[in-house]
Amino acid sequence: MMIDNLLKIEKIGKQLLRGGIAIYLASIIFFTLGNIKSMELAQIQTGLVGMLLFGLIFLLLFHYKNPKAGAIGGVGTILFFLASAILVGYSDFSQNASVSIIYLHIIKDILLAFGALALTGESIKEMVRLRITKPFPRR
Repeated sequence: MMIDNLLKIEKIGKQLLRGGIAIYLASIIFFTLGNIKSMELAQIQTGLVGMLLFGLIFLLLFHYKNPKAGAIGGVGTILFFLASAILVGYSDFSQNASVSIIYLHIIKDILLAFGALALTGESIKEMVRLRITKPFPRR
């Protein structure tokens, strides 16, 4: 009985983590990328990044229908957050920001990458479970 409760809590936590990362990525699209008003090339790049983020959100949430899509979305999200940590860290460093600000910007993205790693592991675990419990083909 207690194990069932712990498994329910774990399931709810992973759903909240998946939804929270999806909401964070959506907020990047709506708040950050929507405020860029410069040359056409920047608008094209912004649109491409927005489409990438929207695709990652879709794949992360599509985990419930297809765990393989969730794993692909998780790996893409990990790569996005690691690239974001590098770009933001470089940008802050080139602007001579304080070390504490650089640290906070980088650690946020690294922690989000670890969260996406946990979700990727969940999707892979679900893929293995489906593969193991799949009925044998009839001959």
